[in-house]
Amino acid sequence: MGTVREKYAELKETLCFSEEAAAEAMRILQVTQGRPSGQLQLYMEQPCQNEPDINAIVQKRRAGMPLAYAIGSKPFYGYEFSVDKTVLIPRYDSECVVERAITLVKEKQYNTAIDLCCGSGALGIALLLESGIEAVCFSDISANALETARKNAQRLLPKGKYAQCIFSCGDLLEPIAEKADILLCNPPYVSPEEYKGLDAQIQEFEPALALVAQHDGYEFYERLARESSAYLNPGGAVVLEIGSTQAQGVQDLLKTAGFDSIECGFDLAGRPRWVSAMPVN
Repeated sequence: MGTVREKYAELKETLCFSEEAAAEAMRILQVTQGRPSGQLQLYMEQPCQNEPDINAIVQKRRAGMPLAYAIGSKPFYGYEFSVDKTVLIPRYDSECVVERAITLVKEKQYNTAIDLCCGSGALGIALLLESGIEAVCFSDISANALETARKNAQRLLPKGKYAQCIFSCGDLLEPIAEKADILLCNPPYVSPEEYKGLDAQIQEFEPALALVAQHDGYEFYERLARESSAYLNPGGAVVLEIGSTQAQGVQDLLKTAGFDSIECGFDLAGRPRWVSAMPVN
């Protein structure tokens, strides 16, 4: 049995097909050795444990499976979210969407939220854990995705907050029964043409249902601009994740539909990543 350091060197070589081999090797070891993120370096000289688990993850990865699916989880906003092929893998780019929502919750003293197209539930759960929001309605068109969100909420949330969660399956706003103060949504926004050019790993493993939108990627933004104000309490707001080229288009849709206080924000790479707005009441 070798040390964690020796296994790390071996994994980097094995995963050399990945541009992020070093980070992936560290992530695999962090999970399989049961060490908190960022603390594995403290244990590099200890014996490496759970070789069968490591080998199983590596085998899946070499077959092309994204690392998050191979492991079964992905960190987001400091929390570990379970993921499988029924949901998109949460991206760090989306954390700025949560940050914008937290800012609005604090400024406006919001209490309730809707997480549309919730997938793993990452946006809504992070908002519940990091802000004064007391209740969230999670909604997704995929029953399997909604079940993943429910399991993540049950595992990550305090019992009191989990008890205030609602899980509704249906098409966008269709299953929403009650108004809320803030609506978050990371909708499908990749056009069919753009989808053809995505990495093969995404096309093969991640659900197209959660990625592809008609009308050049604007299908769901058009619907949200028309419909979402009816699901917001007075003074409420929407925070929408956007593709990096869609900022102006989404802002125009919201302005035409009668929203104001329209703002756009950026991810850590400096790309437009969210638009927020408030309907004129």
